[in-house]
Amino acid sequence: MDNKTEKDIIKCSRCGLCADVCPVYKVKRTEGALLRGKFLQLLGLIRGDLKWSKALKSSIDYCLGCEKCETQCPSGVSPCEIFEKIRFEHQNFIEKILNGKFFFKIKIFALKVFYRVKHPIKPLLRGENSLVQKYPQNLIHFNGCLSKCINPDFRLHFDIKQGNFKCCGIPFKSKGNLYEYKRLVDFNKRKIENTQGLVVFNCATCLSTVRLYKFNNPETKNRLVFYTDIYKNLSKNYKLTSKKPVTVTFHMPCHLKSAGIPLSDVEDILTGVENLEYRKLENPDDCCGFGGDFFTRHPGTAHILAQRKIDDVLNTGAKIVLTACPTCLWALKYALKSRNVKDARAYDMAEFLYSLAVTSNDKNPDKRMNV
Repeated sequence: MDNKTEKDIIKCSRCGLCADVCPVYKVKRTEGALLRGKFLQLLGLIRGDLKWSKALKSSIDYCLGCEKCETQCPSGVSPCEIFEKIRFEHQNFIEKILNGKFFFKIKIFALKVFYRVKHPIKPLLRGENSLVQKYPQNLIHFNGCLSKCINPDFRLHFDIKQGNFKCCGIPFKSKGNLYEYKRLVDFNKRKIENTQGLVVFNCATCLSTVRLYKFNNPETKNRLVFYTDIYKNLSKNYKLTSKKPVTVTFHMPCHLKSAGIPLSDVEDILTGVENLEYRKLENPDDCCGFGGDFFTRHPGTAHILAQRKIDDVLNTGAKIVLTACPTCLWALKYALKSRNVKDARAYDMAEFLYSLAVTSNDKNPDKRMNV
């Protein structure tokens, strides 16, 4: 293990501020679930006082990768990066195979089938929206792995093309398969740098991951946008209207915040929709608990966090809960179904916005969509 990892761990002052934001700690309430407890174990491993064991591996694995502790840390420690290096250093041969490309494809296919069986897709809007216009810049969609199976019909009120990108790399990076992660980063970097226009994301985790790429031209990051940025421009000249009165709330994905998209951006869009009442969650950015495939490894903890989120949703009285992450959407649908809630539904916010009617603020009906 390199000296940098040990120095990064030592930077942790053991202040415990991460306890206020760590979703796992809020459920487990044990020192081993807290970051400082994990770091003490890792220091023992690095210094030779402890050996790599199933228990130590399990302790590190008990992490959602939500990055809340990193944003809270006054010492600037990056726990996810440390865990990824530890996993990379201690993977055995079988784990390398299981965390490779072949089994990842099998996992995605299995998740897709399981999701479709449990939550058959019932789109808000069938067919094409009649108002699809040309955006001033080219829009290229970065479609994430899970988005393809959970949100397969991502559309905007503007003409957008599918980009020829690969997985953002986070599923491999989080498992310690840094070789595959680097391969995917290099591929996507070349594609993005050779692309003209804006690269539009509809998965918060993908955007958060790709914004960490080290592009040859730092200005390239300015072309990586979330679809909320597009709708913010739309609102300048056009208004969105719900066909029926509706009350909605919004669950803030952990990685949407780490990607630099504030909740206020989402709220500005929703509060600007006519015939819609937006009700803010009491804890909008509390983790839903699904964290990629965390729910497959620790279903008990994921279930508790998802149910707490639904408690907040039901307390608002909203009939629709929106989100902007495929696993968050899964968590919300799962929790609503497990509670047998009939009068509230979960939708991807992009799908919801596309279902709304769009009219020009200009009285000239022939005015095209210019933003």
